[in-house]
Amino acid sequence: MKKLKPHQLFSTHLFETDGHPFDVSGWKLIKSIHADASFIKRNAVQIVADPFLFVHNDCLFVFYENLISVNNGTIEMTQTKDMINWSKPITVLKCNTHLSYPFIFRDAGNIFMIPETYQGKNVQLFKANPDLTEWSFEKEILNGDEYVDSSIFLHDHVYYLFTTVIRENYDYELQLYFSNDLYGEFVKHPKSPIAIGHSVGRSGGAIFKVENKIFRPAQICEKYYGESLSIYRIKVLTTNDYQEEIEIDRFLSKPMIPAGHHFHFAKFNNKLIIAIDEVGFTFNFWVFWYTMLKRMNCK
Repeated sequence: MKKLKPHQLFSTHLFETDGHPFDVSGWKLIKSIHADASFIKRNAVQIVADPFLFVHNDCLFVFYENLISVNNGTIEMTQTKDMINWSKPITVLKCNTHLSYPFIFRDAGNIFMIPETYQGKNVQLFKANPDLTEWSFEKEILNGDEYVDSSIFLHDHVYYLFTTVIRENYDYELQLYFSNDLYGEFVKHPKSPIAIGHSVGRSGGAIFKVENKIFRPAQICEKYYGESLSIYRIKVLTTNDYQEEIEIDRFLSKPMIPAGHHFHFAKFNNKLIIAIDEVGFTFNFWVFWYTMLKRMNCK
């Protein structure tokens, strides 16, 4: 769920590095998937965002949100074996509601995805076929609210679910749930909500570990959506307590690298591959017209 202005768009960029993932000076751009900035194109791709990387069968997969004009987003995928030749992007998941943020993970030998399905007021779990080209519905994890940007992090044999609910005036409320079983009931954490606000309450990618420390990327949307991103270090994560502190403020910001609202990485072919998205600004006549009509119909 994005509070986009008609002239905003997002593109995705992949980098490789031999160094620390936080050292942006060592990032080398290897691939970009651009949105369409055409002024008059009727079905322009407005969003190529929320990229998640996954290594499977000696291939690197990139899953991302693809949104044409103001239609519902779908989940697309491209893959490579050598970081040079990439497969033609295909749609791997499409529903009658908007889809984005394709968080993907492996558990007990299976591969799962939790895409954002806020229009259904739920958090859904999908399971992959062997080549990751088709995804089938497995279960509903949560329901009853407009959950966005949900991720699961397995820590000390407990599944922790981080998910954001958007309140009035698009204020972000980061909620935390946990379960001892992926297929079991997820219970709200006693410290939930664990973060509230436009600059901290919405995750900008999966929870991850670096050098045995746990980190959470958080979107900064103070001036506009997709403005930047910060990194928080999770100091305490148990079923009774949660504590975090800022590690890097405005991690994704120009001029060093493109400004964006998403960060993910994976190790592939002895390289660290970084995936981010970049917010841009353009003007497309049809996107503007469709957006105005939608707003008029909502009144």
